Amino acid sequence: MPWKLEYHEQPQIVELHIHGRAGGDELREAAAARIAFGRDKGVHKYIINVRHLEAPRSTSTAVFEIPARLYDEAGLSRSSAIAVIAPIDAASQWAVNFFEDTCVNRGWRVETFLDRDRAVDWLLETPVW
Repeated sequence: MPWKLEYHEQPQIVELHIHGRAGGDELREAAAARIAFGRDKGVHKYIINVRHLEAPRSTSTAVFEIPARLYDEAGLSRSSAIAVIAPIDAASQWAVNFFEDTCVNRGWRVETFLDRDRAVDWLLETPVW
């Protein structure tokens, strides 16, 4: 499994780590698990840490479907804030850009960062309504 979930009690953030090459089914599964875990913890702030992700172009449908369909189906609140930590692999940067654009175009609050500390700072500054 190329992903794992982590809960940071203070400051109440769920962090999803995705490592290595991930297929579309794995990305959808990881997103659904992140949302369910966040709901269980009462969390509305998330980090998607894809620093070590390799995203082939064949995952573009999954990258699109996560915010376009899965978020609503899973009941993710649009008041949630999602910080994405960009991949080191330049060839995988397209996935983060595409994901952020798709999210923002549908009303989700998403920002991409190169640095995890800046991502956490943004989440702490972003109010949940």
